[in-house]
Amino acid sequence: MTDSPQIRSLYEECDVRRRTILQLLQKRGSIAVSDLTKRFGVSRMTIHRDLDVLVQQGLAQKRHGWVELAATPAPATAGSARCMMCQSEIPERTQFTLQLENGERLQACCPHCGLMMLSHRTGVQSALARDFLYGRIVNALEAFYVVESRIATCCAPSVLCFHDAASAADFQRGFGGSVLNYHETIAFLKQRHNPVLAAH
Repeated sequence: MTDSPQIRSLYEECDVRRRTILQLLQKRGSIAVSDLTKRFGVSRMTIHRDLDVLVQQGLAQKRHGWVELAATPAPATAGSARCMMCQSEIPERTQFTLQLENGERLQACCPHCGLMMLSHRTGVQSALARDFLYGRIVNALEAFYVVESRIATCCAPSVLCFHDAASAADFQRGFGGSVLNYHETIAFLKQRHNPVLAAH
């Protein structure tokens, strides 16, 4: 038995909506369910059904009131996930992921290594970092960073990611450091790693 044209149209609409949600997640890292209901003009239940499909496919993770791009699956052996830059283990709280256009995913232990890796790569489809305070996955290019705070991470100088400038400033008031946007943080790291080249 074949589906009626109306049923086929509904399936196609769901597929388009799910693909669009996935594209938004790849760009932003996370998004509120309420934003999705407004964007598509559908109910929360419809969005949750779409998200359930993405979760079952291993593409997304649902959180309370929002959804995020699924983290790269953990390796079979504990402790074997290593940073592509410094070879340190990758803690979930500071993980940084690059999704390349060829489908490859590269991981870094922290925003310090992730941003350095990003600045030396071409063919990057998305750069995602985990917000240090809330644990949400955010678009690294739109995030704000606190550099050289009193919180020591695996790499020096310390670089921590925040989803917005206000959160970064709140953290900075308590733990020191400087609040920088993406471009300023890249310039800061280049200056620290090679002051001669950064001046050119």
